[in-house]
Amino acid sequence: MHFGNRQLDRRTRRLIAVGNLATAVGLSLFIFVHPGGALERNCLHAVAGMLLGVSIGINLFALRFARRCRENRI
Repeated sequence: MHFGNRQLDRRTRRLIAVGNLATAVGLSLFIFVHPGGALERNCLHAVAGMLLGVSIGINLFALRFARRCRENRI
C-alpha cells in the first residue's frame, strides 16, 4: 500500500523522517568510525544493529499509524 507524502499527517511524516535518519546514521557509522580493537568493533556493530532495528520499528509503526488514520478519515 502506498501513501503519498501529502496524504500523511505531520506526526507520521516526522516518524518516517526519524526512522530514515536512524537508518542513515546506522549505515554511516561504519564509514566514519574506525574501531581499534575487537571490543570497539563489537560495540560498533551493536550500536549500528540497534539503530537499524529501531529504524525498522519506527517505520513500521508509522505505516501502521498512517493506515489507521487513513481509515478513520474515510
